[in-house]
Amino acid sequence: MRAVVLILLASLAAGQELDTIVAKGQRKGANILDQVNDPGERDLYLKIYRETTPVTRRTLATEFLRKYPSSWLLPQVLEAAAKSSMEMEDYPTGLFYARQSLRLFPENPLLLVPVAIVQAKRGERKAAAETAQAALEYLGKFAAPAGLPERQWAGVRDSLQETAQQLAGKAMAPAAKGKPDAISAYSGSASCERCHTAQFQAWKQTGMARMLRPFEAENVMGNFGGAEFTEPGGAARMIHTGDNYFFEMRRSTGQWDRYKIAFTIGSKWQQAYVTRAASGDLHVLPVQYNRLQKKWLNYWRIIDPENSERTDLGAFHQMSAVTSYQQNCAPCHTSQLREKGFAEPGINCEMCHGPSAAHAGGAAPRFQFQKVDNRAYVQVCAQCHAQSALRDPQAFPPRYERRPYTEFSRKAFYRDGRFRETTFVVESFERSACFRKGTAHCGSCHDPHSPNAASNPTSLKFRDNPDQMCLQCHPAKYSAVAHVKHPQANEGARCVSCHMPKIMNSLLSRPAAIRSTTNPMPP
Repeated sequence: MRAVVLILLASLAAGQELDTIVAKGQRKGANILDQVNDPGERDLYLKIYRETTPVTRRTLATEFLRKYPSSWLLPQVLEAAAKSSMEMEDYPTGLFYARQSLRLFPENPLLLVPVAIVQAKRGERKAAAETAQAALEYLGKFAAPAGLPERQWAGVRDSLQETAQQLAGKAMAPAAKGKPDAISAYSGSASCERCHTAQFQAWKQTGMARMLRPFEAENVMGNFGGAEFTEPGGAARMIHTGDNYFFEMRRSTGQWDRYKIAFTIGSKWQQAYVTRAASGDLHVLPVQYNRLQKKWLNYWRIIDPENSERTDLGAFHQMSAVTSYQQNCAPCHTSQLREKGFAEPGINCEMCHGPSAAHAGGAAPRFQFQKVDNRAYVQVCAQCHAQSALRDPQAFPPRYERRPYTEFSRKAFYRDGRFRETTFVVESFERSACFRKGTAHCGSCHDPHSPNAASNPTSLKFRDNPDQMCLQCHPAKYSAVAHVKHPQANEGARCVSCHMPKIMNSLLSRPAAIRSTTNPMPP
C-alpha cells in the first residue's frame, strides 16, 4: 500500500499544458502544486505524503479536508485518507473516502485495486469484480506517470494487474499496437469517391475535411485589412497585399517581422494561421480569430498555464518546437503523418476507416465500424478527440496510451472533477453510463459525413429532434411530462438540459457545448 502512495506522489510531479499534442518523449509541463496559491495548503498536502504512519496520515488528511474543502487536491487527499484507513483495517471508513475520491477522479487504478481488495474481503464479490475490471481497463489505458521511470512503473502496474485479474476473474490482454502502416497502404481520399460518392461529397463539406487548407483568400475568417492586436510584451498586425496575406509580429526588442500565411486551420468558429519558415517547416501563429466573438485573441495565453513559452508574441521569430505545426498540430489536423510533412491536409477518409489501397483494388475493407463494439469504435475517434492521448506512431487503428489526468493544468477541470474543455470530449464521454454500461459510441449521435454537413457543423444525427439521441436507446416514458416536469415545448423538457448541461468550453468558439457528462457513481 505504501508503495502505491509513493507512486501517486511521483505522478503529481508535473502538470501538462492544456492543448499541446505530444508524444511520449515530449511530456513536460508546470508543477500542479504551483497552481495551489495558499502556502499553508501546499505545506499540509506535502506533510500528508511525507507521513509514514497511517493513523497520523489520516489525521492530517481529515485536517486538510476540514481546512480546504474546495481544494484542487481533494482527490489525492481523499485517496490518502482512504488508503490510510484500509491500512488500519478500518474498511468502512476507507470505502467512504475512496468513493468520494473516485467521484472526483474515477480513472485511478492505484485506488481502484485497493478498493477491490477490500470489497472482496467484505464478501462483496460482484462489486469487487466490477471494480477490478475498471482498474484493468485503466491500467491498460494510461501511461506511466510523468517523471517516473518506465521500468519502475511497469513493476507496479504488473503487480496491480495480477491482483485485479484475480479479483475480476479474467485477464485483459494489453492493447496491440504494431508498426505504422506503409504509406503505400494508403490510397488517398480521392480513391473513395468512385464507390462512395454521396459520403465523399458530404465529407468535403465537413470541418474535418477543412481542418487544414492551403491558403486561399476566400477561406479566411479574420480581418486582414490592417487589424491590430496588442498585449503587454507583444503586438501583431494582420494585413494583405493583393492575394498575399501576412502577419506582422513585433519582437520584444521592437523589431517587426513579416510572415506570409501558407495555411489556414479551422473553418467553423475559430481560425488559426500557419506560416512556412525558411527551413520549410510550418509554424502556427499564436494570434487567432474568433468568429463568434468577432475578435483576434492570443489563444494560447487564454488556455495555457502561466509562463507558457508559446504565448510570447515577442519570441515567435525563434520558431521553436512549441510553435511547430508538425509537432503540436499535425497528428490531428492532417492525414497520414510522416517524419516530414503529411499525405493530405485535413482529416481524410483513411484516418477513420484505415489504409484502403487494398480495398480500392477490390479487397474487403480492413476495418468496419459496424463490426466492432463501442470501445473499439470510440478508440478511432479518440485518436484526435482524446486530449490525453500520447500520439506515438503505430498501426491502424491506433491504441494510444493516455497521459494521467493529474498531469493536466487545473484549467481543464471543474472542482467536482468534471472536464471543463471539450478537447476532453472523449474522456468525458467515457465516464458516462451510456458508454460504460451501455453500447453508445460517437456514431450513435454523430454522422461524420451527413448529407447536411454544410449546415450542420456539429454533425448531429438528430439536430432537429435532440431527444431522439437518448430515446433511440431509452424508453419513451422518459420524455413524458411526468418524468421531465416541464411542458414539451419548454427547453427544460429536453433530455440534454439535465443530463448533458452546457458547461464545457468549446475552444472559445461557442459559449458552451452540449458535450459534458456527469461523473459516474464510483464502485
